[in-house]
Amino acid sequence: MKTLKAHFDGRNIVLDEPAALEPNMKLRVLLPEDGETEAEIVQACAQLSEPVFAKVWDNPLDADYDKL
Repeated sequence: MKTLKAHFDGRNIVLDEPAALEPNMKLRVLLPEDGETEAEIVQACAQLSEPVFAKVWDNPLDADYDKL
């Protein structure tokens, strides 16, 4: 996943930097709440990923690394 900086010009979302995007490519736009800092957004995204990482890391094969 890649993060791109952009702004809303009143009509469209405009990228602030060049990006190689395919026509009709699916994108996900995260919109911060009023006053929400970038650090808070990063923290929220990290919390959203915790259940997925738990499934990957919490398994019998991974338990061998716990013994190191």
